[in-house]
Amino acid sequence: MRVYTTGVFDILHRGHLNILTQAAALGELTVGIMSDQGVEDTKGARPILSLEERDAQIRSLPFVAEVIHYTDVDQRANYAALRPDIVVQGDDWLFSADRTPALNFLRDNGIRLVLLPRTQGISTTEIRKRVERSRRRDEQFLRERLRMVPMAELKRYEAFDEAKVDKLIAKIHADGTFFNPISVVREMIVIDGANRLEALRRLDARHVPCVVYDYSEIDLLGNVHFINNGVTTRLSEFSREVGERIEFPRRSPQDIRAAAESGKMIPNGETFHRVPQSVIRFPIPMSALTSPTAFDLAGYLERRIASGQIRFYQSGVYVCDEWQDAG
Repeated sequence: MRVYTTGVFDILHRGHLNILTQAAALGELTVGIMSDQGVEDTKGARPILSLEERDAQIRSLPFVAEVIHYTDVDQRANYAALRPDIVVQGDDWLFSADRTPALNFLRDNGIRLVLLPRTQGISTTEIRKRVERSRRRDEQFLRERLRMVPMAELKRYEAFDEAKVDKLIAKIHADGTFFNPISVVREMIVIDGANRLEALRRLDARHVPCVVYDYSEIDLLGNVHFINNGVTTRLSEFSREVGERIEFPRRSPQDIRAAAESGKMIPNGETFHRVPQSVIRFPIPMSALTSPTAFDLAGYLERRIASGQIRFYQSGVYVCDEWQDAG
């Protein structure tokens, strides 16, 4: 039996080996490795190891019969050339891109698809984050990434939820304070906070507190929702996985940029940008955000650091005590 599987295989780990060994147990295994350019196109950054290095890793495994390279996520040409009897992928493969053409090809050509469970708790992205956390410089991160951005410079790719915006407006208006900074990438695309941004816009904010990230350090996922007793909860580090699970397709950074530029919004809640560090509960008076003069965020941050009002969590979440006076 001819078996074919694909992947990036950057920083080879036990999750990769679990898939590869199980695939090899089914027959003669050919492994497709995505090129450096293909990785950059789909993930927004080049892999840590070059194609040549990743190729050498996979070829060194005694149960791998052949290795090929590819750039396009559409594997139909490789299926046609290799004529495998079985294609093996991790069970998240179905949601990492539009697989309809591939699935139709496999069905039409009698090729069996085997989806193996993803090994929990390990991935190349997770390993990269562990390395980053091992050399974290918390105050430096806040000083470099926390900024006041003019409202006019921010771009949305995601539609907002009218009901949530109304609730946010009521809360912000009652408190007179805006708490959680909005997450953006360097192109000033809002990747988390579409509802908060719309609430601030309607409250006439001129400047918005933002945490700025590089797309290369973000894990862009198809979001997962849980519906329990009529209540919808998004999957996050703070949520519980209870109820009916609904998974949305995974999109690429190019999809996000295209939506932001075209104005064709992606429905609210369908994507999940997992960032390496988060900043939460950082209170700023609304009067400072509506003022024509930008709020002195740098000075405010330094005062909070000096007075010990910021707690740094090993998980990569920064908690800023909201009960202190923002003046």
